[in-house]
Amino acid sequence: MKGDLCLLRERNFLLFFLARTSSLTGNVIAPLGLAFAVLAMPDGSPSELGLLLGTRTVAQLGLILLGGVIADRFSRQRLIIAGEATAGCSQVLTAALFLHGSVSMNVLIALAAVNGASSAVSQPAATALVPYLVDTDRIQPANALLRLAANISRIAGVFVGGVLIAAVAPGWALAADAATYFLSAVLLIFARPRTTTAALAASEAPTGFLTELRAGWTEFSSLRWMWPIVGQFAVVNACFGGAIMVLGPAVAEQELGGAIAWSIILAAHSTGFVLGSLIAIRIRPRYPLRTGVLITFGFFPPYLLLAAGAPTWLIAAGMLTAGVCIDVFEVLWRTAVHTHVPAHAMSRVSSYDSLASFICAPLGLAMAGPVAAHIGIAETLLISGVLVTATSTFPLFFTAVRHLPSRAPVPDRRS
Repeated sequence: MKGDLCLLRERNFLLFFLARTSSLTGNVIAPLGLAFAVLAMPDGSPSELGLLLGTRTVAQLGLILLGGVIADRFSRQRLIIAGEATAGCSQVLTAALFLHGSVSMNVLIALAAVNGASSAVSQPAATALVPYLVDTDRIQPANALLRLAANISRIAGVFVGGVLIAAVAPGWALAADAATYFLSAVLLIFARPRTTTAALAASEAPTGFLTELRAGWTEFSSLRWMWPIVGQFAVVNACFGGAIMVLGPAVAEQELGGAIAWSIILAAHSTGFVLGSLIAIRIRPRYPLRTGVLITFGFFPPYLLLAAGAPTWLIAAGMLTAGVCIDVFEVLWRTAVHTHVPAHAMSRVSSYDSLASFICAPLGLAMAGPVAAHIGIAETLLISGVLVTATSTFPLFFTAVRHLPSRAPVPDRRS
């Protein structure tokens, strides 16, 4: 593990590490602040919250394929900087609206769309930049360290967000989120990654957007180990966003005492992420995706515990377990992408991955409130948990998933 920590002595990786930590910390503060800001509105409800979160997701998914093409053609570093700065501006305006007290849902929806669009550009670029910061044999430790640092900061982010909400106002939590985006952009300005695909692309004749999009789809669809897991997470992400992130705060508000209880639960979830990162640094499974999919069965406890009206500490324990499982899976998955996907198409493949994985998320966010109003919050949570568990078995039927080796790099076809 000490050898893996030496990655932090490399200036370019350290700057990227700190930038992503800052940005992801804000990503935890944002939904917490937004949830309680919306619920505090005179006509605020889980349905209103789901609409805002769903709008952001729709904007992100609607533009993410374009973001993937752009990131495989131009400077990934500059695209991330631009995306972070834009997201920061959108959150400054959102915070100002809530702090001023004149909140318009139409304006909030527009700002949520801008925030989602900025992520559509920066996310594929950030995913594909990692192999240009570290050597191939250090990609898994790099991914684990990036997750570890972000997750430690997430605990602080949840604490800060909860304190700001309880002591001052939810709008200040959103202002803090904006600051994390701006800090991330500044740090990335000083990074100097190795030659990226932008330089490679410059030596080729330019091709059209649709041509590059089709080429990305060809790469994505040819990876038989990828799409079964992407299909699994289309359901997992829809259920988590709708049931946990929309209905969870409502359960906390009605039964657990409000924002502080929900902050404790999210902090436990983030602590699980930290433990998962520490585990992921150490393990080297022979078949990483088989291990990763089996771990996803640990996602179920929070749904059951929230539905059962369990006490805060028990729900927190379930969220901690789920956090461990999520983080180990995430590191193994990202490492598989970085080592088995051609570098020249990595942004496009990751954009198809993100699009398909989150394609149902807006539906989950939008429907959680209305469905819960019709059949009950507990029933909606329980049905969501059963769906998550059932879909976790799906990828295990595919040999390409079960037998994907830990190291089988695909050479860059343009090198």
